[in-house]
Amino acid sequence: MIDGIITPAIRDIDYLAPSAPYPATPSGLTVHQSTIYRYAIPTDEQPTLTITDYIPDYNGNFIKPGFYQLALSNDREFLYLIESKDLVAVIPVFKIAENEKELKKYYKKTKELTKEEKKEVAKKKRKDKFKAIIDAKYAKTGATPPQEYVHTDATIEYIKEGGYYLIMYEKGFIRAWGAIKIKH
Repeated sequence: MIDGIITPAIRDIDYLAPSAPYPATPSGLTVHQSTIYRYAIPTDEQPTLTITDYIPDYNGNFIKPGFYQLALSNDREFLYLIESKDLVAVIPVFKIAENEKELKKYYKKTKELTKEEKKEVAKKKRKDKFKAIIDAKYAKTGATPPQEYVHTDATIEYIKEGGYYLIMYEKGFIRAWGAIKIKH
């Protein structure tokens, strides 16, 4: 800097941005305002379903073999088959269940605990204490803490007797089953 004059090489980019000939987003929408993100499923941590055969429907359309994301709707009535953020199929859920072992951990009533269960409770308390300390450190820096691993699984199986594909969705302690009836 010479005598209070700022040279062009040191100027801030924001100073030059309004004079740019083309805006960064011509439509005026930013990336996260597009409909793909606005109406998307809440997280990308959905199980991956591998389909190995063509699955026909009654209209003559097919679901192609490939890798699909399987998501459960918020009201737990439908399974969404998603490929590259595009909805391919909506599958009705006919059964939903929650893992009893995991439910007991979360909704345990007052009962006498065994020695092993007492050890697990103490371990969980220690883990939660350390997690709170780590979250507080992340909050100070403004960074997001790493997420814990959640078990996810998706399977598809052809049931010859009924002539349908049975789809099982599992995420955390929630399981849902849906079916795709096929045309013979």
